[in-house]
Amino acid sequence: MLNSRLRYAKGSPAAKAWGILRDLSIQDFPINPRQIAAELGIVLWERELPETCDGILMQVGNAWGILVNTRIRLETRQNFTIAHEIGHYLLERDTARSCSLDERLNAMSATTQECDTEEGRLQKQAYLLSEQRANRFAVELLMPSPIFLTDAASLQQVGLPAIAELATQYGTSLTSTAIHYTRLSDLVCAIVFSENGIIRYFAYSNGFRENEYCYLVSGKPLHPDALASRCSNGSRVSEVLDDVPLNYWCKPKNQQLNKETDYRIIEHSRRIPRTNQVITFLHLP
Repeated sequence: MLNSRLRYAKGSPAAKAWGILRDLSIQDFPINPRQIAAELGIVLWERELPETCDGILMQVGNAWGILVNTRIRLETRQNFTIAHEIGHYLLERDTARSCSLDERLNAMSATTQECDTEEGRLQKQAYLLSEQRANRFAVELLMPSPIFLTDAASLQQVGLPAIAELATQYGTSLTSTAIHYTRLSDLVCAIVFSENGIIRYFAYSNGFRENEYCYLVSGKPLHPDALASRCSNGSRVSEVLDDVPLNYWCKPKNQQLNKETDYRIIEHSRRIPRTNQVITFLHLP
């Protein structure tokens, strides 16, 4: 049920991730990024950092190290952070310059602010692209798509049950596993994360993206009759599965198609107690 058409350019974050797994002869899951850092000669330090910073790649002279924020309690998030910083190391170390921790934190903070100059906007764009590439590397290091596809295809169920099983197998968070699974899927599907009745972010398959009736909006309040609404705001309901009208979630991409339809979408919503978010898998048959 997952998309088998994988095309990654040589030198891409995915190719780099697969290459390091091959070079280090790592075949067992879950992947241990701490072991990979040690193999690469990268020292790991743990110290308290600002809440907005999970980790930082640092260079001191010819030595490299990763600072991991001690505020992070979950092992899955620690592992993703280390994998992300290894991505920065492998993808960017040849062009990186040595700087102090304060300089690095100030640079990171500056990229979150509104930019009034062209130079500032270009720096912000470069930073965001760098973060996207490091995230892509981390995903492919921990859940390499060719193997992930094979494992997912072997599961009888799809959606949240499959995502939960894969997250356990790969030692990854439900969030990152759900996004990876959905983006690779051959189904017309999406994964949506909502909090306090508001859609916070989502990911979708190619089929969902290409469907003219499937358009999601972040920051939008949940439809009061969506199943996810039953799981949020302190409700005792923790999980619901049913089909609902498509317009509870989506609107057409083209306003000319904005008319009543009888299309229905399968919605499977589950509350995540730790974060109080609701995760929703949407599947258009």
